[in-house]
Amino acid sequence: MALSTRDIPALGRPLLVLGLVVGLSAGSILLAERLVKQGRSSLTKAQADLAEARKRVQRSGEERDTILRYVGPYRTLAQRGIVGEEQRLAWVDALRTANNEAQLYGVEYEVGAQQAYALSAEAGAGGLPVQQSVMKLKFGMLYEDDLLNFFRVLAAQEVGTFTINQCALQRLVSEVVRPTNTPTLRAECEVAWITIPAPAAAEGSS
Repeated sequence: MALSTRDIPALGRPLLVLGLVVGLSAGSILLAERLVKQGRSSLTKAQADLAEARKRVQRSGEERDTILRYVGPYRTLAQRGIVGEEQRLAWVDALRTANNEAQLYGVEYEVGAQQAYALSAEAGAGGLPVQQSVMKLKFGMLYEDDLLNFFRVLAAQEVGTFTINQCALQRLVSEVVRPTNTPTLRAECEVAWITIPAPAAAEGSS
């Protein structure tokens, strides 16, 4: 079938429709490609978010297990006065008890200000803010063994933990003379009461 110039006006509308369809098809293809790329990017991000969420859930589970594992020992240390605020009144009560049970003649004491524990590294504290309060003690004894007995009874009170920095003994009377109900020895000791502040207190002071 031959076309003449007279048929061109009649083909104008079909050609316009064809051009429009071709343009829309091309545009649809480009849009589809863009949507596919966006979909892939969204999928990748969603997969990364899911992986991170799984890691957080796993970490939270591990943290929960750690807390459950150590909460008992931590509470025990807090009850014994090792973790938390200083328990100076409890220390004094323990001194009185140790004095009575060791059958001494009274204990004089003096407590210094709290300060950083100098031997934290040697004690394996692992960076914990370990504190100490140095207490100077003076008391009379009848026998040398009374010294160890006194500190054993003091430690048994479980009102904190302490280290004995030094002790000096002075004989008041000769070994020949053993007066009844009178001390024959005088001890002067220096102990350090050790305390680890609770986490909230340690953060607040930093």
